Amino acid sequence: MANRQRQQDEILALEAILGAAAVDRADGASFVLHVAVNAMEAQVDVRFHLPDTYPSDSPPVFEWVGARDVSAAARPQPAGFVLPARQLAFSEAMSRAAAAELHRAWAEDMCRDVVIFAWVTWLEGYLAEHWPLPLDPIPLPRDGARPDPEPSRAHPGPFSDGDGADAPPWGPFPDGGSGAVPVIYSGEPLELKKSVFLGHVARVRSVRDVELVRSTLLQNRRIAEATHNIMAYRIRLDNGSISQDNDDDGETAAGRRLAYLLQLLNAENVVVVVTRWYGGIQLGPDRFKLINNAAREALDASRLLGDQY
Repeated sequence: MANRQRQQDEILALEAILGAAAVDRADGASFVLHVAVNAMEAQVDVRFHLPDTYPSDSPPVFEWVGARDVSAAARPQPAGFVLPARQLAFSEAMSRAAAAELHRAWAEDMCRDVVIFAWVTWLEGYLAEHWPLPLDPIPLPRDGARPDPEPSRAHPGPFSDGDGADAPPWGPFPDGGSGAVPVIYSGEPLELKKSVFLGHVARVRSVRDVELVRSTLLQNRRIAEATHNIMAYRIRLDNGSISQDNDDDGETAAGRRLAYLLQLLNAENVVVVVTRWYGGIQLGPDRFKLINNAAREALDASRLLGDQY
């Protein structure tokens, strides 16, 4: 079968699988494909150029047209809250990886046959790993309202001394004597398919404080034996600049996403650690949303963001 006929058959197949609205035909040799990245509540638009030599002798050529965050349109925005915007960008490294995968899939997986649907399927998973997840609505400041900087005594957190009756198995933690270790707070644990996520937060003023918080957490056997302890911090230095870093602890891209959450919240002088105990069932991209939600739970419980909300 001639290349042009195979190209037209491929476009018809894409319309049948993805829907006619997903394909914008420009001419016989190029078209734009609107790809829904459902796990990210986003859409990416890719233009494909089909040379005369595709698919028999060369792969198609692609270029990014753009990306759209559809989460704001898909979800209602409660009164008094704002949906944070996301940066859905394509770095040079992402473009190189996508081009390399397109060539590899055409040459190896498809044996020099039509490849666009197979590549688009890969692209959805790739973008889900590299783009920030939709975040929950962030509450706006209330006029004249300033949160209490200390946690409520009526609702002791997991690291509060309390009366000991409801003390969870992961705390309380030692304070290192004379307040050397910043006070650690947490939110409620979140569970999905036997995986448990627990956020911990503390006020920090230096990288040494960050290390003290992390080492104190790891003194607890259950936390030390967890599958991942993902961390991110942001500190405002005396010269006005921001010191920030993150650690995936084996959960690829999770630290970066946690750091992105702190940036969205304009959080300063805060460290967040999210502990994950893996339950044996893979969660896919949902795990990133749970990590961020566990962090938000802990930040809300601690009230450490003060009037930054």
